[in-house]
Amino acid sequence: MTYNRIAVYGHRGWVSSAIFAALVQSGAPVKVLYRPSSDISDLPEGVTSVEVDVEDQQAVEAALQDVDIVISLVGQEGVPRQHGLVKAIPETNVKLFVPSDLAFRCDAQGLRVPINQLKFEVEEAAKKAGIAMTIVLPGFFAESFLSTGMVGVDVSENRIVFSGDSGHQVVNICTREYVAAAYAAIFAKTPILELENKVFGLSEVQATGEDVATALEKRHSAPPTTFRHSLEEVDRQIQDRLDKGQPLANAWYCRRIWGAGKIPELIGSDIWEVDGYSKKSLEELIVDDKLVAYREGSPAFQAAVEKMFY
Repeated sequence: MTYNRIAVYGHRGWVSSAIFAALVQSGAPVKVLYRPSSDISDLPEGVTSVEVDVEDQQAVEAALQDVDIVISLVGQEGVPRQHGLVKAIPETNVKLFVPSDLAFRCDAQGLRVPINQLKFEVEEAAKKAGIAMTIVLPGFFAESFLSTGMVGVDVSENRIVFSGDSGHQVVNICTREYVAAAYAAIFAKTPILELENKVFGLSEVQATGEDVATALEKRHSAPPTTFRHSLEEVDRQIQDRLDKGQPLANAWYCRRIWGAGKIPELIGSDIWEVDGYSKKSLEELIVDDKLVAYREGSPAFQAAVEKMFY
């Protein structure tokens, strides 16, 4: 079986750096597309790189002529730049585009959140251009889900917010390590015909809010402090932030879909399993503290999240 030739756009972020490393370790030939401001001094030996402005269509086309799969791993600020890739890909030999998503499908309410709408517009543009895509949906990253408090779980402070029926509804979380392994397993060797226009969910841990609360109690030898928000209150918070153009509307939306029991359908039923991978359990992540540190937010961000616990 031969390797797919892969180009990665966005290789330095908290998530993307791990995925990039796993793709390189898979043995597949990897090319990095990078902006002039990016640091490529620590690229592994054997990885080729091309400085390119994605708004320069001819330059992008030239960089992609020997590529089978383009994987975009840009963060939120880079999502609109993917339109440059979409414009160029039809004029190349690229067979598959993997846009940056790394979350879950959004319903109509979620698409009102600007970042979700921007991701949707990239996918729609790719479809209109006739580009085959693969979408990868891990749900929530365990590292941010369990440590930032954005979705209502704060391991270090032993507290949890139950939104709607989240105590009894399933949340889907994956560690960064698992997502990286999945990207390598999916894209390094799988024939592209088996990947075209597919949406793959990833699932390392599935748990209810009550499961999380039980694990918190085991870790701290005391029941967690609990708060409760009705779905009506969550909807009000989403709308208020959208109306005012304030951040964290998406965090409230994440609480909403958990509390409404919608996460399984937004991940989908086509779950990719990574052969031979030993998945982490909820107890390992919370009780045994085997959670990789997440990037630290600004004081303003942390203060805004703190207000979401009351």
